[in-house]
Amino acid sequence: QAMGGGGSKPAQKVLIAVDGSQHSQQAFDWYRSNMASPNDEVILFHSACLPAYLAGPTGVPASPIDVERAAESLRRRVSNLESSMLGQCQKHNMRCRWRFADAFDAGAAVVNAAADESVNMVVMGTRGLGTIRRTILGSVSEFVISHSRRPVVVVPPRGD
Repeated sequence: QAMGGGGSKPAQKVLIAVDGSQHSQQAFDWYRSNMASPNDEVILFHSACLPAYLAGPTGVPASPIDVERAAESLRRRVSNLESSMLGQCQKHNMRCRWRFADAFDAGAAVVNAAADESVNMVVMGTRGLGTIRRTILGSVSEFVISHSRRPVVVVPPRGD
């Protein structure tokens, strides 16, 4: 099955937040199977940055070698994710492009990219954290829902 939305609905510009997790893959699959139309423009968006202990002052400076190793590892992970996601788009005849942001705050990065791209909709997964964990850790999807000026579709984990 290639794309599910079908019909003659107008083309949309959709931002799908991806991070390599099964949850973001489920969101991509859900969009492809339930909403996608052949003329949609899909922006696959990913944000990441070096770990805070390397990038910020912690009292113990990271060595330049450690910083470079971490940066190379990050570049490799982002490149692999980009190739994998664009390959899936090609396989399903979807019009996709990649956008990356070097950002510590993933929620704000998604909101900013959605506004900058003037998308019609944001699609993202959620890890389905329990109430206490979500209260302590926060939730990227909750941040995006609360701050985005674009409609947001949050695809829950399978089984919910």
